[in-house]
Amino acid sequence: MANSDNPRGFSPVRHMTGGVIRMNEYPIASGDSGDGTGIFSGDVLTLDTDGYADLAAVTEAVLGIFAGCHYTATDGSVVFSRQLPADTATLGAANIIAYVYDDPNIVFSAQVSGTGAFANNRGGFDIVIGTGSTTTGQSGAELDTTTLATSGQFMQLGLVPRDDNAWGANADVECKIFESVFSAALG
Repeated sequence: MANSDNPRGFSPVRHMTGGVIRMNEYPIASGDSGDGTGIFSGDVLTLDTDGYADLAAVTEAVLGIFAGCHYTATDGSVVFSRQLPADTATLGAANIIAYVYDDPNIVFSAQVSGTGAFANNRGGFDIVIGTGSTTTGQSGAELDTTTLATSGQFMQLGLVPRDDNAWGANADVECKIFESVFSAALG
């Protein structure tokens, strides 16, 4: 069976301890959304040194996964959205509020950029930053299978259990944040 090549970013599927999957709020500075590309649901975020959430670069410590946001637009309307257009300005330069899945015990599903293999379980991977869809608001990020190591932004846990998913090219895997901004070693 061939898996379809359809990167969708990272989606929460369960909690490692059986707990409730929750989001927390983090500020994004007005006019600084997504480093000129925008931020999409399922994108990986980091916490910049100025305290604002922003898109994570490859190998950068992970804050969590963007789920959506709200802000007051320059015309005074309140906007709730699954995506944040690039360089979004707000009324009075107020912060944008991002909803982020930031608990390192949340298990996410994500597609691998190359070939997924059972032997890679518990391996560390960085991300491939993909192009998000302005139509669906969904991220295009994936796990980068060329970066298999004992560390990385995410740890692969196993195959997403679905009838239309198998080990091989474009497999959907379960993973968790491995290099968190909340780690004692990194944070």
